[in-house]
Amino acid sequence: MPYNIKQNEIPNNLLVFGEETFLVDELITQIIEKMISNGLDTNSIERLDGSSITEQEIVDNANNLSLISPQKLIIINNFDVLYKNKRKSFPGLVNYLQNPNPSSTLVFIGVPSRLNGISKELNNSKKASAAKSKIEKLPEVLKFLIQSDFYAEFPKLYDNEIPDWVVKRALNYKKEIDIQTANLIALSSNSIREIDSELEKLNVYLGNKNHITIDDVEEIVGINKENNVFELTKSVGIRDLDTSLGITDNLLLHSNQSVLILITLTRYFLTLFKLIDERKATTNKFQLAGKVGVNPYFIDEYIRSLSKYSPSDVERAISLLSKADEELKSTSTDNKYLMFRTLTDIIT
Repeated sequence: MPYNIKQNEIPNNLLVFGEETFLVDELITQIIEKMISNGLDTNSIERLDGSSITEQEIVDNANNLSLISPQKLIIINNFDVLYKNKRKSFPGLVNYLQNPNPSSTLVFIGVPSRLNGISKELNNSKKASAAKSKIEKLPEVLKFLIQSDFYAEFPKLYDNEIPDWVVKRALNYKKEIDIQTANLIALSSNSIREIDSELEKLNVYLGNKNHITIDDVEEIVGINKENNVFELTKSVGIRDLDTSLGITDNLLLHSNQSVLILITLTRYFLTLFKLIDERKATTNKFQLAGKVGVNPYFIDEYIRSLSKYSPSDVERAISLLSKADEELKSTSTDNKYLMFRTLTDIIT
């Protein structure tokens, strides 16, 4: 569960970890900034390392009063190293965490790799029981912090999750972005640290303009206008096989975007599926756009596609894309072959 610094007070003990190190680093910075704004002197911030400190030394440091300010922040990097090859904790540290010095804040960074993704597992009804069993086997310190909800995990964002993250992240810059444009930004990198850097550039470029458009992304991020997932949906929408295969080949050549291609095309055909029914109720393009969840600017493109695809064609395309997604995740099939075969089956 990501700890929300804006909504919660900083606890005296907090475990921070996750494969998305950019978000881990960001939370640590937010904690430091918030505590400084509340009176913490920068000289009362200590950085320790789990590879060169004992649990007893952590307790001693936490109990020592700061002579400079009423608060003290201790950040322990590589906390996982302390528990790399052992299951037991020093009882004194567990006792301290249960009754911490109110003037000290301990932030532990890092957990053994076996805990990666634990927050997602706890929120998954099928995996929650196994996740809880995994937690029960942890050293007492880690078990206490997690079971007491004194933790923030930033699990790995997979390709299909990044566009939604971009939409939410843009709000940090007081910008709005639709999912199609977010998909385009996601093409720029597999690193959310780099993607955020692109959003920062867009924020500076746009100034007071509130909405990020595809044209803005093409101008600033530098995504090729002829070879992106949106040009791909356009060519698939008019059943242009040669262009579709050419764009796909280019996307796969520069970076493996197989998952993003499948997600974007699936969303496209699911939108067509919704549009089939909604057109029976209204022909108003703005109403249709709102009903199916697309920018009104693109609604004509979707309507044109329905002249190329029958309802059964749309259902078949969704089925083929679902099958391709399963193959991509479960077999060693060549990605390019899989993409080309799926597009050919949909379009021809």
